[in-house]
Amino acid sequence: MARETRSIAEEYAARFAQSRQLFAEAQALLPGGITHMARAFDPFPLYIDRCVGAYKWDVDGNQYIDYWMGHGAMLLGHAHPEIVAAIQAQASRGTHAGGNTRLEMEWARLLTDLVPCAEQVKFTSSGTEATLLALRAARVYTGKRKIIKFAGHFHGWHDYVACGVLPPYDVPMSPGIPEAVQQTVLVLPFNDKEALTQALESSDDIAAVIVEPGGAYNDTVPADPTFLTHLRQETARRGVVLIFDEVVTGFRYAVGGAQEYFNVIPDLTTLAKIMAGGLNGGAVVGRRDIMEVFAPGADPVQARYHRIPHPGTFNANPLSAAAGIAALRLIATGEPTKRAQEMADLLRQGINEVLARRGIPGCAYGRASIFKTFIGAEPPRLTRFDFRNAREEADVLLQGTPLAPVLRKGLLLNGVDLMRVAGFVSAAHTPEIIEATVQAFDRTLARMQQEGLVP
Repeated sequence: MARETRSIAEEYAARFAQSRQLFAEAQALLPGGITHMARAFDPFPLYIDRCVGAYKWDVDGNQYIDYWMGHGAMLLGHAHPEIVAAIQAQASRGTHAGGNTRLEMEWARLLTDLVPCAEQVKFTSSGTEATLLALRAARVYTGKRKIIKFAGHFHGWHDYVACGVLPPYDVPMSPGIPEAVQQTVLVLPFNDKEALTQALESSDDIAAVIVEPGGAYNDTVPADPTFLTHLRQETARRGVVLIFDEVVTGFRYAVGGAQEYFNVIPDLTTLAKIMAGGLNGGAVVGRRDIMEVFAPGADPVQARYHRIPHPGTFNANPLSAAAGIAALRLIATGEPTKRAQEMADLLRQGINEVLARRGIPGCAYGRASIFKTFIGAEPPRLTRFDFRNAREEADVLLQGTPLAPVLRKGLLLNGVDLMRVAGFVSAAHTPEIIEATVQAFDRTLARMQQEGLVP
């Protein structure tokens, strides 16, 4: 095969003229020219014009098989006809009622029917708001101050969960986090039963443990099921509130989320993404006795000092509720979750076959309809769900390999858009789309071999 005259990086920089121009204009309007840290990309990100099913198109007219899927929100695919119809119908009736609606009750009823731990629901506008609210509820319910989270786990951007996300884990992922806040957060190694037990035994001031039940940073470091069982047992024994952050895994691992998949039921769960059908919306769901901390009540002293006020202009707004109801009705059948998982299995298998055939170290791995890639180096055993030495291998996965930018650029040139080096598979992906994706991986890796970027 003849060597390309331009490198992957050079061709990327030259091909997308309108995206390059829009990014140049955005510098004056948006800090860094972007609206989400994950969309930063050198030398410029792509600008997307429209999305339908498993595809999206950029402003230059290029079509891509999409694996961002709305940062994981689009389990049903983009612009699902039933969700579009629900949004259109509600938009004509009003987008903000300024009062209670039947929609919020139906949305909540679907959540309590589908999520095992959900006895009551408190709506928010995002996953970050949901984790903030859940932690506050745990502190009020228990009367204790401290929380435990795990190294590498991402729960949004508010102060408490900004601790322990990136190495070094004793430094928050962002400046501006008060030292007093950091002192209330204990960051532990993930999948380490002894470290968890020791931390719980060392303090009687632990209100809650929050965890991504699928694994650290959107499942990059997979969760050991035996660790989740141990976590449930140890927190229950001590009256510590266990919070599953299912913003990513909710309805994707199973209709009832990771808690159904692993059969480990937390006290509270935070949700967003899929539950709102692709619009903004989140929730805290969980045990009725804990959720009571949100109920105002008739006693003014109790309401003022022992209840959590929770305003929020767009909580359970009618547009998000309509989209969420339409999505959850479809998801309740079980078919979308099952289909997405089957397609993800095909994709992981196909990528691994390409890597093996080309003799390139690495793998595709993951659970349910989430896939990750680790390419260019020998993958840790964690990618095979072998949890020996998990503590030592976790940082290797979180750090990744240096090939991420060029791999994504190469795939974009071949019509596939990954979320970094990973992605989410939807029910709109088909065997034909998966096969086209695998072929794009093959072409991209062949070109990377030509450039001497991989063996």
